[in-house]
Amino acid sequence: MAWTAKDDQNSAAAARLRRALERELAPEESILWHGWQLGRIEPKRFLIYVFAVPWTAFALLWTGLAMAAMLHTGEDGPGFFGWAFPLFGLPFVAVGLLMLAIPFGPLIARGRVLYVITDRRVLRLSLARALEIKTVPADRLGLSTREERRDGSGTLSLAVRIGRDSDGDKETEFFRIGPVADVMGAQEATARIARPRPAPGPAVPASS
Repeated sequence: MAWTAKDDQNSAAAARLRRALERELAPEESILWHGWQLGRIEPKRFLIYVFAVPWTAFALLWTGLAMAAMLHTGEDGPGFFGWAFPLFGLPFVAVGLLMLAIPFGPLIARGRVLYVITDRRVLRLSLARALEIKTVPADRLGLSTREERRDGSGTLSLAVRIGRDSDGDKETEFFRIGPVADVMGAQEATARIARPRPAPGPAVPASS
């Protein structure tokens, strides 16, 4: 695979993903398209703040009041319950801070998620605490849905499995690509390798 100057992800994480991709590909497998996940903050992600802000404010208020009460205990010290109440609030503060950080997750993923479409499959290589590689063979690709912006960036959702849940309702599993800079290129590449499923033939009568 030839990486050109436009592949501007030059971090150590991106270099590790490129090496992982070279190790993953089969000798005769060729790349049709590849793209890095964009570090784009989506406004709709901030909807979680409707819940996260009051949660965090209440958790901080609880922990602060409990800490103040502990510091104003008598000469005998705060005791077990004096320490327990402020410590009880710390996990709730941590959860609140985590929810406040969720909208900024794409900035962390920049240069750490690589999507690749070869002549045999679709891959998603991501690097967080460990390297994770998700692969979907070409014969599992189904209908695709593209969401595209004016600049050509967007997301592509690929149906990769249709089945039934425990209640018997129809359930579809999707493989999501993006947001990436060239979402049209990703859809064209998947269209090239997606193999149409043959229509079921007429029933063959059982021999007597």
